[in-house]
Amino acid sequence: MTHTLPRVVEQQLASSWTDRTQRVGAFTALPQLIRELGADPVTTMAAAGLAPDSLDHAGGSIPYAAMGRLLSEGAKRTHCEHFGLLAGRLWHLDDLGLVGELMRHSSSVYQALRTLTVYQHLNSAGGLPFLLRHGDTVDLGYAIYHPGIVGAEQIYDAVMASGFNQLRELCGPGWMPAAVLFSHKKPIDAEPHRRLFRVQPRFDAELSFVRFSAAWLDHRIEGYDPVRRRAALELARQADRGVLVERVARALRTLLLQGKHSGDDVADMLAMHRRTLNRRLKAEGTTFQDVLDSVRFTVARELLSDSNVALDDVAATLGYACVNPFMRTFRRWTGTTPGRWRRDAGADKSTASETI
Repeated sequence: MTHTLPRVVEQQLASSWTDRTQRVGAFTALPQLIRELGADPVTTMAAAGLAPDSLDHAGGSIPYAAMGRLLSEGAKRTHCEHFGLLAGRLWHLDDLGLVGELMRHSSSVYQALRTLTVYQHLNSAGGLPFLLRHGDTVDLGYAIYHPGIVGAEQIYDAVMASGFNQLRELCGPGWMPAAVLFSHKKPIDAEPHRRLFRVQPRFDAELSFVRFSAAWLDHRIEGYDPVRRRAALELARQADRGVLVERVARALRTLLLQGKHSGDDVADMLAMHRRTLNRRLKAEGTTFQDVLDSVRFTVARELLSDSNVALDDVAATLGYACVNPFMRTFRRWTGTTPGRWRRDAGADKSTASETI
């Protein structure tokens, strides 16, 4: 399937996204998992574009896009549709490195989760965790903003399973989710999802998240050490030197979750004047509108390819007042309609699965 990307994607893919990485962490155990499920880890990793030793060191990193390909290839070659869930179950706070240290030494669950949303890009620079409160409940979720990612549904399963583990570590065994939603299509067999999360999961949602009682946000974390937290926080601040285009894209992806997408909102989030933001983006060869188009296009492709979310809801998720402006803009981006693009994406996936 062919399409024309927004100009910013064409300009920035090579320079801004090819070096976006994912911490190896608990993925050191993936070769053994693949082997136990009856496939060859070396050829699986090679198909994802990874060398045999790519997952040898927890503190190392691999391209974020390669992670998606690896999880996708793992699911195909092991014939295990819930491979992402199994991969995510491997992850615990200690596997998050500096970010895990910050979370473990937060004074409360709220501080730990806020720390995760602020600094997780140090571990994984292609998607972002978010924390949204709705009265007596709170949603902890994840949204991919890396364009053109392969294996998004497996990434979401892995991240959600990892988040489940981390919440149990922070809150203790008494914590349980009230609901679990996935922004991808329902798998043929959803029983592994139900067994893991201990609730009946919902699919084809606009976002992927775990919902639980907001009362848990005040839970005090056992073993909190303010001295260790201050030391880790200083290291995290020194490491947090992302390029501006990626920071703006990350901010926009977060703001869209809150129904916002203006340049003023982004400038405020990045603690700079709007004119300064525009000037610095121009110096990097792009504009705010181009970055917004890039983020919207990435989210639109993901929802159209991996879910059955209605077009009205896709438009609302992207910050459009109604579906018509979204459809006009999508045609400008791609030369076709969202509905046709979704059908073509489904046909492409069917053809790919038949060749495996």
